[in-house]
Amino acid sequence: MYQEHRPDIRLTPFVETYWTATEFGDEGEVFKILPDGCVDILFAFGDSSAENSIPHIVGTMTYFIEIKYVDDINRFGIRFKPAGITAFTHVPIFEFTNQQIDMTGVETLFDEGFYEVLPEKKTITETIHHIDTYLLGKLSCLYTPEKQIIHAIDLIYLAKGQLSLADVASHVCSGQRHFERKFKSSVGISPKTFAKIVKFKHTLHHLRTHSSDNLYAIAIDCGYYDQTHLIKDFKALTGDVPGNFR
Repeated sequence: MYQEHRPDIRLTPFVETYWTATEFGDEGEVFKILPDGCVDILFAFGDSSAENSIPHIVGTMTYFIEIKYVDDINRFGIRFKPAGITAFTHVPIFEFTNQQIDMTGVETLFDEGFYEVLPEKKTITETIHHIDTYLLGKLSCLYTPEKQIIHAIDLIYLAKGQLSLADVASHVCSGQRHFERKFKSSVGISPKTFAKIVKFKHTLHHLRTHSSDNLYAIAIDCGYYDQTHLIKDFKALTGDVPGNFR
């Protein structure tokens, strides 16, 4: 069972959601995770909670991945908004792109005391309170995300992924190559790839809410050249055809 949980309102500029995945069958379940432009930190709690509480960082993905969850492992995730994690770490986010990395091997935004206390939390509410409290304690010493990058992310969302790199750079008053380098460092992927993912997410929602529309009409409405272009992007990002997501 997958559920999402709200972070403290003071963390919402940086954290999109907390999520939990629990109660899998005896055989386990395979989940297809689609790219969303976000970075997640993933905890797994099982029989040896102290060891499993060391998190992994799942970088910004440019294609889908499949993960098998088993019955005796409960998972808890922190999903940061695009560029949100840069408020807590200096590490360039593109170093994690398309990877799942043990955070003990990189600069971590959690200290030893955080790891020691986390396994003691018996409920989701206690775990969320512990993480909220820890991240709120970091607010006084945040690394300020670049306003140009945050503005660019907002523009791409507002345009539903249908802005060119040149247009975005122009709107944020930045040279295109300099802007692209800064964006990739903060978000993990280029603005062009991020826009492609945002357009895909919008199209996925459109498919599910306009199930009677033909695929060509949806492609044009969502900014694709034609139906073939839409199918090509869906296969690259999901490994499947659009019709199976209606």
